[in-house]
Amino acid sequence: MKKKNGFTLVELVIVITIIGISASILGFMLLGTVKAWTFKFNRNDILWDGRLSLDRITREIRTIKDSTSVTTASAAQFRFIDTGNKDITYSLSGTNLNRTENGTANLLAENVSSLSFTYYNSSDTAIPSPAVSPAATDIRRVRINLTLTKNGQNVYLQSDASTKNF
Repeated sequence: MKKKNGFTLVELVIVITIIGISASILGFMLLGTVKAWTFKFNRNDILWDGRLSLDRITREIRTIKDSTSVTTASAAQFRFIDTGNKDITYSLSGTNLNRTENGTANLLAENVSSLSFTYYNSSDTAIPSPAVSPAATDIRRVRINLTLTKNGQNVYLQSDASTKNF
């Protein structure tokens, strides 16, 4: 009897099973890598937006003109006149952090889930209701708390800014 070249059905089933298991393992590893990359990308995206926003807010708070230039100081909104006589307001509208300059609103960051301001006096005590213009303010330091949320990921940022001109 002549021997035939080729594979038996059992050999083919074993090879197909091994290839299937290997492909499944490789697929799960690839899926995990894609999920990790997406997580990191989304987190870096909102972290970058938050850092840029906080840097700008703290930089501009340092330029408050004088002690009578703070016109609104609530937990949700901060408004002041800077050394360039610009009327600047920071506030949250929905999930947008807005910076309003002389009545013109500009989007500073999206995906903001919370924004709060805490004010401190010269003895570093929190002030629940700071004095505002026309009276001289007792604010000497402002703490900004910012939370950004995107695709279920939260980033919490905090920064302090001290007034320089009074």
